[in-house]
Amino acid sequence: MLITRAAAVVLLTAALLTGTAADTPDGRPAPVQWRMTWSAPAEADLVDGIHGTPHYGVSQPALAMAAGQSTVRVHDAHTGALVRTLSVAPATPGNGSRDPVAGVWATSGTVVVFTDDQSRGDQRLHAYDARTGTLLWRRAVSIASPRNQASDAGTYEGPSIMVTERGVVLVDQAAEPPALRTLDPRTGTPVARTARPRGCALTAAATARSVLLLDHCAGNHLRLASVDPSTLRPNWTRTLPSPSRTLTDGGSPPSPHLVVSGDGYAGVSVGDVSAFYRPDGRLLSTGQEALRAAGSARDSRWSRPMRLNQGAATGGDGALWGDASRWPLPAFLVSVDADSGRLRALPLDAPSTHVSLVGTTPGMAFVLFATGRVAAYTLTYGVPGGHELFDRVPPDAWPDACGLLTAADLRPVADGYVPTPRTPTLFGERLPKPVQCDWIPPVDDAPVVSLSVDWVSSSSAVAARIFATETTRIKQTETYDAITEDAHLLDYIRSTATGTGGAPEALVNVGPVVVRLASASRSALRLLAPLVRDELLARYRLPRTVPTALSNLRWTFPTDGQLTDDPVVAGGAVHAIAGGKVHAMDASSGRPLWTTVIAEFVGGPLRVTDGLVFVEGPGSLHALDARTGRRRWRHPVGPSSTFVVAKRRVFLVDGETAVGLDTVSGRELWRFQSGDTFSTFRPVIDGATVYIPDAGGTVHALDAATGRRRWSVRTGAAKTGSHRVATAAAGKVVYVIGDDRRLRALDAATGARRWTTQVGSDVPFPPLPTDDAVYAWGWGAGGVLYALDARTGRLRWTFAPGRVSFPAETAVDRGRVYLADGDGVLHCLDAVTGVERWRQSVGTDRVSGPIVHAGTVYAGAGGAVHALDGMTGARKWRIRTGSQAPSVVAAGGLLYVSAGGDIHALRPTP
Repeated sequence: MLITRAAAVVLLTAALLTGTAADTPDGRPAPVQWRMTWSAPAEADLVDGIHGTPHYGVSQPALAMAAGQSTVRVHDAHTGALVRTLSVAPATPGNGSRDPVAGVWATSGTVVVFTDDQSRGDQRLHAYDARTGTLLWRRAVSIASPRNQASDAGTYEGPSIMVTERGVVLVDQAAEPPALRTLDPRTGTPVARTARPRGCALTAAATARSVLLLDHCAGNHLRLASVDPSTLRPNWTRTLPSPSRTLTDGGSPPSPHLVVSGDGYAGVSVGDVSAFYRPDGRLLSTGQEALRAAGSARDSRWSRPMRLNQGAATGGDGALWGDASRWPLPAFLVSVDADSGRLRALPLDAPSTHVSLVGTTPGMAFVLFATGRVAAYTLTYGVPGGHELFDRVPPDAWPDACGLLTAADLRPVADGYVPTPRTPTLFGERLPKPVQCDWIPPVDDAPVVSLSVDWVSSSSAVAARIFATETTRIKQTETYDAITEDAHLLDYIRSTATGTGGAPEALVNVGPVVVRLASASRSALRLLAPLVRDELLARYRLPRTVPTALSNLRWTFPTDGQLTDDPVVAGGAVHAIAGGKVHAMDASSGRPLWTTVIAEFVGGPLRVTDGLVFVEGPGSLHALDARTGRRRWRHPVGPSSTFVVAKRRVFLVDGETAVGLDTVSGRELWRFQSGDTFSTFRPVIDGATVYIPDAGGTVHALDAATGRRRWSVRTGAAKTGSHRVATAAAGKVVYVIGDDRRLRALDAATGARRWTTQVGSDVPFPPLPTDDAVYAWGWGAGGVLYALDARTGRLRWTFAPGRVSFPAETAVDRGRVYLADGDGVLHCLDAVTGVERWRQSVGTDRVSGPIVHAGTVYAGAGGAVHALDGMTGARKWRIRTGSQAPSVVAAGGLLYVSAGGDIHALRPTP
């Protein structure tokens, strides 16, 4: 049998995602299901971030996993019971430290651990007896990070350490050509060494008893070799056809892809060449033959799983393509049939998002969940019914995706929606009903609504488990709406690849069905997702659940993206920026008033005054009518510009230029050139004067009406020209802080210096002045709050709350100072003495706020809004929002909470 070239690029990962489950016509037992048998907490990522070495090792008796910096846990592979905990001892006894674990393997009763102490430049391999925990040997090694070199110098894209039953193989990636050497797995003694051909693209993978090497060399030569790990001598070598793209064609050469099963089967893909091999080197099938190979699975022998992946599709020209969509939801374990060469796939009761294959043993597979658990699955046998690919669910039991909504359901969004059904293939098989449906609107400004039946499980319990795992991941990584969440539905915003926006989605689970809806309009999703939920509840005759309404929730408004600045309440309306849109809604009812698209993404700030809304988009400052949202005018700006609005003027700072604009017309009233780049902090307006610092430490006081210079004072606040000069004004004083650790007070009328006070750390953020004090945040000792006398500059007190990894906000009210640290703790201090009155934990990380309103302290942390008594710190109430650190604005007797992509109006008292 000859290896033929595919019609187009054949990716190995796509090839491994095709095929069906067992289909024995005579009723003999065959593999039918992967069943979870145990799970355990997992602390480490799949691989080390520097070396790419695994943090998990699997052999028939044991699963070993990294747990903490210098600890390895060994579990019984069959039961999950903890057998032993290994503490990786330092190479030099008595040095009081432990070696950081960077790699773990398990083989033939031996656990091998790789440690990399970068502070000491010390890399070592340690081998332990898996049963007793006895240290067998320890050896210093040198493992270089992967090289980035030109293709004619050769490249290596495989693991740097491979552990097999017959040897520990190390790859010197820094050498040209790459060199391999082997250590005895029981003694650590070097036993073999060899080098690969020069100028090749090389990749490698290990099975239980062999190492596979795939070379793509100059001259477009492609070769696969199996070597004995104990000697590094070839067991066999196979020459493959040359791919159509070569190493000398220019551009990026085709990368060699190699995947193996633990029992020695190999899959190869380079460019448009793909093939599968038996452990003895005999060709099993080409990539296309693996898809088309016929025959039942009766008496067939499946390899151990080679990959864990989602679905794949076959193009119209017969070429294989990895399925770029996220359908279906579950992950699949894929093996190769040792007799027919056909690829076999069975689903797991786990979503494909953020799950990885750790390793396999005969009849078992071990999977790492992004939610922090490792699970063992056992392959079960039975009489196949022909639907194992679909979790034994008959294809006609899948609901028609276009039948879960009707045109009448979409009429509140727009009249005239038309359904467009889609039926993608699943591992080469097509379901009889459409599983995806795009509802197309009649007009361009209405949103498309997409509905996908992501999976139908064999039982409601399995579907609920998949739904729970997926929603747990969503809650850990995305912004979701906790207020509208119920047992069947989760509304969230999926992060986009650019990180500058979001894609609104909703996930629904009822009975055995999991459905995903997507649309650019979250308002449409909030309307339609409950209708899909209720339709499925009716179909499966399940009781409808009514979410418990929050007693103090006045209204909630879903925007179409992430909120990028605090909402502004003015003129009876709430204004907000989300994604690239400005929204306005009625402050009392939440009724939408208008939405104006500015750009694909707008980061803020947002200002509202004089009946106008001001927002800065890419390249322009926009002024919108606050009543209609209609654009009144725009003014060009640079990438580092900033602005403030006051006194019917817009004060715009851009580079070395400050400009005064008329708020109504946008007409330029005056222009001022400083001769130095202005600070990136916003100007400060106090009375009839605007104060603008520049990067050189000079503060300019300009007449707000005319732009005429009143005075300019070089303060010396900038040592490096880093644009970290900030000002604040109160009454007759201007306060200046820079990067020289000094806080200065200047006379607002003349610029004359009143006082200068040295502080103990950098204070790169604007100070907060009050009637008799000025507060400044410093980064020293993890975060320090300085309180100075506003009249004399005398340091009154300091307070170091602990870790602060962001500009902590400070609120002052009724003789108390409120602040939050980086560990989610709110502190209340006496404003005169700095003595801590109380502290209260509200989360574990970032805190938004605090703000104080009517004697109550509000802060956002830990995915919730917290209300605390300002005097005692006692908890009043807590409301989950789904956003890690929601912000709170108080106005008109209500609290307006911005949480991810939602704005909630709350009454202060439940």
